[in-house]
Amino acid sequence: MEDKRQDNIERYIRKEMNAQEHSLFEKQLNEDKALKEDVLLQIALHDAFYDKSVTVTKNIDSIEEINEVTSVLKSDEMQKISSTIKNTIKREKQPKIRYIRYLTSGIAAAILIGVLLTFYFSQDSTTTLYEEYADWNNLPSLVEKGEAESLLNSVELLYRDNAYKKIIELTQDTSDPYVLIYRGVSFIKLNDFTKAEQSFDQLINSNSLESSRGYWYKSLLYLKQGKINKTKEHLEFIIKNDTYYNYKKALVLYEKIK
Repeated sequence: MEDKRQDNIERYIRKEMNAQEHSLFEKQLNEDKALKEDVLLQIALHDAFYDKSVTVTKNIDSIEEINEVTSVLKSDEMQKISSTIKNTIKREKQPKIRYIRYLTSGIAAAILIGVLLTFYFSQDSTTTLYEEYADWNNLPSLVEKGEAESLLNSVELLYRDNAYKKIIELTQDTSDPYVLIYRGVSFIKLNDFTKAEQSFDQLINSNSLESSRGYWYKSLLYLKQGKINKTKEHLEFIIKNDTYYNYKKALVLYEKIK
């Protein structure tokens, strides 16, 4: 059963499946997170150690995850054992890395497993960090300040009721920086990360006093997705300017994921 699973992964990333097999496998990918992770890892292993001919198909959208794994595999420590792995494969007369299990024997494999476990532990820790730093309950408030009825006032009341879809419908043409914050967070709550990013980009480009919030919110957005490099990149925008929103928090978070 395991051999068949690994063979299907190999055939999928090499585009050797027929149309029916390909459609069925992609349906499984959408339903099975563990299978998707195995596919991403297999691609990274090929790229780092042996065969660079495999390509990411259109439904594997986690190129950042592949790059993160590959960067670990290409570290100095892993490259020291790369030739050992390749020589082992050559001795066994395997023209390709057919299965991940070929890499799971001996001292070299022990190091590989250790590094990968460290990587995935780090990925898991991003969830904890996200939950710690995602301050979605402390968004700008006019209701508490007793301001007159406004779009932001209406949006905030909807937000308190978790009416995220209504917020998005109501704010389609907004350029108000505060409303853009609620719009972006609403997309996050609905797991529409692309549109959340677009909203925060609008905020950054608004040239308002609150524009720097966009860098912080985008950092959290990437952290939620486990995109460490992107998270660092946007935190760096903040820590270069101590007047930016959540400057001190950004410093601490950056050190934790560096």
